[in-house]
Amino acid sequence: MATARLAVDAALAVLRAESGSVTGQELIDQLKFLKMVIRQCEHDALHTIARLDREGEFAERGVRAAPAVSDLLRCRESESRRLVAVAASVFPTSLHGEPLEPRLPATAMALGGWEIDQAHAEVIERVLGSDPARRLDPGRWASAEVQLADWARIYRPDQLAGMARDWIEQLDQDGPAPDDPDELVNELHLAKSRTGGGGRIKGQLDASTFDVLARAIAASVKPAADENKSLGQRQADALGEICEHALDDGYLPAEGGERPHITTIIPWEWMQDQARGATLEFGGQTSAGELRRLMCEAKIIPVVLGGDSQPLDVGRERRCVTLAQRKAVAARDRGCAYPGCDRTPRWCQVHHIKMWAHHGESNIINLVMLCRTHHVMVHKSGWRIRMRGGHPEFIPPKWLDANQTPRRQPMRT
Repeated sequence: MATARLAVDAALAVLRAESGSVTGQELIDQLKFLKMVIRQCEHDALHTIARLDREGEFAERGVRAAPAVSDLLRCRESESRRLVAVAASVFPTSLHGEPLEPRLPATAMALGGWEIDQAHAEVIERVLGSDPARRLDPGRWASAEVQLADWARIYRPDQLAGMARDWIEQLDQDGPAPDDPDELVNELHLAKSRTGGGGRIKGQLDASTFDVLARAIAASVKPAADENKSLGQRQADALGEICEHALDDGYLPAEGGERPHITTIIPWEWMQDQARGATLEFGGQTSAGELRRLMCEAKIIPVVLGGDSQPLDVGRERRCVTLAQRKAVAARDRGCAYPGCDRTPRWCQVHHIKMWAHHGESNIINLVMLCRTHHVMVHKSGWRIRMRGGHPEFIPPKWLDANQTPRRQPMRT
């Protein structure tokens, strides 16, 4: 691969030198040729993203596809989400990682023939994923995809976007089906999973309650292209984030005379060998990484069990990060400190740079504010954080940046 890359660099250098002496039509032809080269590179980049995701390279490094692509290519995460979505549509795979037929075959053909830009493919993927397009029958949907790919060969991406949106809405003349009246019934059932921890939720809500829940989830749910997660998975993540936020801010009523909390149950033998996880109060098992994240900004009540699972000691509640400390960290970081993240302090947690479990102190110089997504990422994917000049600096893992160049969030006003 190194030899092939050097050959490409050398060929481009020759082309660059030769183009310095051309004029007129030859110069116009050169511009068109360079555009075709860019389209080839964009096509190959999408294929590479699809392969990295399919072959588990991102998962193996403890990161999701969209944030990893954003860091690798130094692009906005919104752009990386679009790249991952288009890659999944043009180069899809089965659950076992086997290549499948493209979901957008005409678009894939136009991309592979270097006739359209990646931006055209993003427009087509977004429009055909919209609600009006999903209401089309499969035959009309497939015909629409062929037509949009043909238009992409002629029009700019911005022109294509407007034409495609209007045309899909015309095809969906009936619009959404009217909803049946909601019954005035509210039910919610929580059931623990028999294996592996976690559980299931089942319920039925009246119109107003459902609207409140749907609005709250919609405000927190990640975009559709987020790391190839289904809508159900993204909505579940959003519900968890909403509940964590409510617990953190103390909006919920007291439970037995105190705010709701999590009790972590740690067997004595695990404590002696340094715990690699824990059992939560409702019976679920958590990994070591998730336990460390929970311990960053939590009320910790240690319950130590003996060999017969009887409590040996119940420790006194200890607040790792005080409200005053949280306010000070929020004033310094102004929200999630991860470079490029715009989450406000209201939706962030406080992370110990030197972990609390490793005797890291709960003082301002050892604390940094992170949103839930980047808090999980720091614990799982090998990022390191250090303080420099009174502000946090993020050092990427070697797989992401061989030079491990430090990154900082631009100063917020």
